Amino acid sequence: MAVISDIHGNLEAFTRVMEDIRQQQADFIISLGDNISYGADSETVIQQIQTHDIISILGNHELAVMDTKVRNWFTKDAQEALNQVLETLSADSIQYIHGLQINFSMADCLFVHGFPPDSARLYLFQIRDTKLLQTFRDMEESICFIGHTHKLRLVCPDNDRIDSQPLQNRIIQLSRNQKYIINAGSVGQPRDGDPNAKYLIWNTSAYQLETRSIPYDISTAAKKIMDAGIPEKFARCLEGT
Repeated sequence: MAVISDIHGNLEAFTRVMEDIRQQQADFIISLGDNISYGADSETVIQQIQTHDIISILGNHELAVMDTKVRNWFTKDAQEALNQVLETLSADSIQYIHGLQINFSMADCLFVHGFPPDSARLYLFQIRDTKLLQTFRDMEESICFIGHTHKLRLVCPDNDRIDSQPLQNRIIQLSRNQKYIINAGSVGQPRDGDPNAKYLIWNTSAYQLETRSIPYDISTAAKKIMDAGIPEKFARCLEGT
């Protein structure tokens, strides 16, 4: 299966990732949310997600579309970007967003945007090790895929401590006797020093995780952000600055 996250309205990145997913012959695709905002093509991205029958869960930006209190929690630039999105989303896309669920479980995996079991807003880096250890004990599934931070990461318990490390662009073998929280990074707004679009391939039978880093037309995506009147910082983020 392919696990994608934080597309953030970046059609150029999303299109190239979908091409790569087809080449990898993934039999299932799930999005961890934040399909919208920051980029200039939120409406088209939502349409494409539905066209490709991608299951998506609720991200904090989708939640902010539904809840003005969540919107007020955003930074000024993020609010400006979301306001632009709200002017461009169709009624059908708004209805689609309202129908998204907060999490999803399949094949011994839990999928949630922020932090398990059901937070779209909590960041992984906000969680103390003691809370992480308890979360692993409480998790019914062996693996939880998350997004939200835009940074690829693999987290697992190691006796009474937490082992946390960034994911590299390679295939790694996971243990069937271990539990993991895995951050899928970001398709449309990577913030790890590598401007390529990121996503994961999870091989359920071989129990192997592959990180994919896909080049795309960053200059076009950045120009569209500027032309749409979205804050310039989100265009600069695409270029790793």
